[in-house]
Amino acid sequence: MFSAFDVIPNNFFNPLSSSSNYRTNAAMLKFIYEQYDNEISYRIKRNVLRDELAYFISDHSDELALDGDNMSKSYQDMASDYLRKFAGRDVGWLEEEFDETTFDKYIIMTEQGVMLAELLVRLEHPEREELSSYMYNIYNTLLNREQWNGDPYVGALKNAYKNAKALSKSLKKMSTYIRKTIEKLMKEISYESLTENIIAYCDGDFIKEYSRLTKPQNNIHIYRGKIITMLEQMQNDGEMYELITIGCVNEEDIEEWEANEKIDLMFDTIKKFLKDDYLKIIADIKHKLNLYITMALGRLRYLKNHEVDMRGNVEKTLKYMLDMMNETGMKDELPDEMGELIRINQNKYIDLQSIRMPQNRKKVRQRSVTQIEPLTQEDLENQRKLQEREARNPYSKEITKKYLETLLGKRHEISSNEVPLDKKEDLLMILSAAAYAQENGFKIEPEDGYFEAGNMILKSFKITDDIKKTEF
Repeated sequence: MFSAFDVIPNNFFNPLSSSSNYRTNAAMLKFIYEQYDNEISYRIKRNVLRDELAYFISDHSDELALDGDNMSKSYQDMASDYLRKFAGRDVGWLEEEFDETTFDKYIIMTEQGVMLAELLVRLEHPEREELSSYMYNIYNTLLNREQWNGDPYVGALKNAYKNAKALSKSLKKMSTYIRKTIEKLMKEISYESLTENIIAYCDGDFIKEYSRLTKPQNNIHIYRGKIITMLEQMQNDGEMYELITIGCVNEEDIEEWEANEKIDLMFDTIKKFLKDDYLKIIADIKHKLNLYITMALGRLRYLKNHEVDMRGNVEKTLKYMLDMMNETGMKDELPDEMGELIRINQNKYIDLQSIRMPQNRKKVRQRSVTQIEPLTQEDLENQRKLQEREARNPYSKEITKKYLETLLGKRHEISSNEVPLDKKEDLLMILSAAAYAQENGFKIEPEDGYFEAGNMILKSFKITDDIKKTEF
């Protein structure tokens, strides 16, 4: 069985083990990796890289845990030692190359060394993924057939499969690791830290990514159905399927029957993810968002009640102290100069943060009389009309029935493009009409296509009067 350890040296991970100076070795590797950003390849002259590394060591000597043997060496010698160690046959992060034309030595980062450095960088600073871009990439790829007509396997199917898997993986990570955020929330012990946690959560990448996937103005959901339709057309087109099979055989170097199985699996995986798994993952994320809000409210109540309990304990303690002082005569024995230090009887608190300020109830000193003025019949009628206006529901069952009857007129059917939906009130009215449609004798059914209303893209529909249709 093939293993990753078949392609890396035996001591590849040893410089990062707990028994070595792993923090310093990791910092050196990341710095070396950064030096290749402005190069056209992972190849730099040895003396140039050595000098840059020596400057890095001198600039961060207080932070780096350098070996005791290196303290007597110059920074250039230290840098050379690290380059030599990383380029060793047993480590294999770097390689030394001698150019016979210029007689210069070069340091090359191995492919495994680059991947290890990139892993360390991602662990420290995880990249924020634009999840909605995966869906756009799949849609745009399948839509522009002229770009992949020559090789539909590599240009279309494999590309769409790769983006679908990447979106699935990213959504699963988002759904899984929100648990850490909830666990951190439960450890907050003060209003201030809890508020900071909630603010960081609302401003964080998690909420931004989720909102971009679900906001109506982005509406990436409408692409799912179109993508599935295009995939089914490709799979059912005999000529296209044959081209995909040929491309798969050439690209993956497998037999034709293996290619057919692989292609069918890729088609089915993409369609299953877009039809079912995507909605399930989004629903799970939404559930955890609601759970976070519920836990935050519960934590706030806990902190509030906990502080109330503490205040109650302080009050009981003070009362006990006062009673004991009165019984034992301790207050009578206090010297006058110490009276100002303990003024519990007068102020009733130690400080403003410890317990609540007791309030003295005010006595009623004067009787007040309120004159009652009876309402006239006109006043009563005005009050009745006011309450009727406040209690009137503009989207009730009866009103929505009259609204649909007005829209249809003498017809028994009307399409969504004939329904006015420019205003917010129109949209609320048609939504209410849909809710009461069956009870009012109407039927609202979806149709193919979409249309734009205001800032939203809605599914086309038609309204049918079942009673008129039967009579007709």
